Amino acid sequence: MGRMTSEPLPLVRCAHPAQALIVGLLLCLSFAAVGIAPGVVTLVWLAMVTPSLVIIDLRLRRLPNVLVVPGLAAAFVDGCWATVSSGEFPVAALLTTSTVAVVMLVLNLVGGLGMGDVKLSVVMAGCLSLVSPLLAVLALMLAFFVGGGYSAALLLRRREPRGRRMAFGPLLLVAFWAVVALRALSSIGVVSVS
Repeated sequence: MGRMTSEPLPLVRCAHPAQALIVGLLLCLSFAAVGIAPGVVTLVWLAMVTPSLVIIDLRLRRLPNVLVVPGLAAAFVDGCWATVSSGEFPVAALLTTSTVAVVMLVLNLVGGLGMGDVKLSVVMAGCLSLVSPLLAVLALMLAFFVGGGYSAALLLRRREPRGRRMAFGPLLLVAFWAVVALRALSSIGVVSVS
């Protein structure tokens, strides 16, 4: 959520073996989805930090900059790679990522999201929009849809106090990886997605 603390980040230094397995599966999914092409640098970064981001956000309700901000640099590298490899600037990807950034920043300013969620969504949109702007929008819409359903279920079961913030980072990441999986299935011909 952006606040600076001196407390150590749990599970970043000492990963559980299950985290390594999840990272391995996400890496395989990443390469199945895009191969060695623009977007893969960000996918690899997100695969490596996803387990820690989920656990930290669930425990502390924040997404630490040390895990999210390098993803912005990875998305920049992927954007440069896309420009060099195609000979054209990826205008659609930039417009999609910029739109996601503005929408998420507005939601942050009105109190709906933390800045970590904003930065993470920009990293994810920057990655997916290089593959297809539609995938970037789909991932964000899916995260809000699942988040709305989860919030409604918690309110109905009265499990969370009304004023408490929900950890949105895990939902963003679940939606992101669901769209990446859909893209991987599309690339091997199981489903059709652009």
